[in-house]
Amino acid sequence: MSVYLAFTSPINPPGASPLLSHDQVWKGLQRKVEHAEEFVPMAITSTDVLDKAIDETGKKVTTREVIFKDGNRKVKEICVHFEPLKIEFRQPDGTTIQNIISQGADGSLYMTYAFEFLHPGLSEKDLAVKTEQYRVNSKMAVESSIAVIRKMVEEGTV
Repeated sequence: MSVYLAFTSPINPPGASPLLSHDQVWKGLQRKVEHAEEFVPMAITSTDVLDKAIDETGKKVTTREVIFKDGNRKVKEICVHFEPLKIEFRQPDGTTIQNIISQGADGSLYMTYAFEFLHPGLSEKDLAVKTEQYRVNSKMAVESSIAVIRKMVEEGTV
């Protein structure tokens, strides 16, 4: 059984300040690869970069290990940078998470996190519970990441 879901939020909603550019958001996502705990502290306690490389197509690839708060679970992730559109996080169990910057018809910027969580053998009832947890957490992760990038721009970190 798998859970597929996505959540999208405007990067510069009415009243947001400072307004973020695509380049600033991209730099923030690149920082998130190496410092995930700064962006989703409710879920991740630490990030350890194990390797940085360039793949055969010229994409930057970062291998990292993150420690999740749920039971201090360690997960090795391969992070592929599709500059300047998205970063894809691939986990050994087949789980895939994409952080995507997109543009609406009016030129507004949006952040979407798309998830594919694999749960073989999970009952329908348990899968429904997991899906709802993921739905709540995905909204929180997108909005937290945008807020952190905005704060980093204010502080001059990004």
